[in-house]
Amino acid sequence: METRKIALTSSLAALYTVFRAIPVSKLIGIPGFITAGGMIAPVLGILLEPSYGVFAVFVGTTLASFIPGNGLRFFGLDFLPGATNVVLVSLVARGRRKEALLIFLVMIALFLINPFTEIFVGANLGSPPVPYLWLHLVALGFLASPLARDVRGRLTSGSSRQVLFGVFTLALTGTMVEHVTGGVLYAIIFGKGALVAWPAIFVIYPIERAVMIIGSLLACPLVLLSLRPLRDRLALHEAPI
Repeated sequence: METRKIALTSSLAALYTVFRAIPVSKLIGIPGFITAGGMIAPVLGILLEPSYGVFAVFVGTTLASFIPGNGLRFFGLDFLPGATNVVLVSLVARGRRKEALLIFLVMIALFLINPFTEIFVGANLGSPPVPYLWLHLVALGFLASPLARDVRGRLTSGSSRQVLFGVFTLALTGTMVEHVTGGVLYAIIFGKGALVAWPAIFVIYPIERAVMIIGSLLACPLVLLSLRPLRDRLALHEAPI
């Protein structure tokens, strides 16, 4: 069993490397790109336990950083947003929703208490102040709701509609915790320099996250279907919902 897990982790690290090399949108305020790694993160979270998932993301991020134009921007901590995504997805897929909610709440709290983040955005955009984290709060509420309760059951139901809804749940919550983790990292590393970027990021990030979710809905069911025997044996028999 352990050998199979290591082999699966290696395969998924390679898959993550490929997606991590695909640019989706430009980073704001610093050189580089946001990549498609988040699109495939639900697969890693479903198939791998949290510790294996973190390792796969770390390896994939490191390998992808050798591709020209895709270098590390956050002093080697670039894997943390993707790792948080995969850990949250892995916990939800294994029925450990309370732990996933705690991780999400901690990351939101870290964002809110950082002096170099923005809590409300909009006054300088010609609109009333709007919470910067509005979509993250929507995702948090969704994760806490009954709609996110039986994700494992949906993923193993055999119904295409149920599988898609399960992937949607994981993609929405995973990509939003990844985004807020990236925001915390950005604020910590760039300090005051990050303050000018939040209004622009606020405008762009809902579109960017929607692209990530759509990408997950297109890619993840196909990968999960092809790996279904491994999924059933290794990933989804560890804890009751």
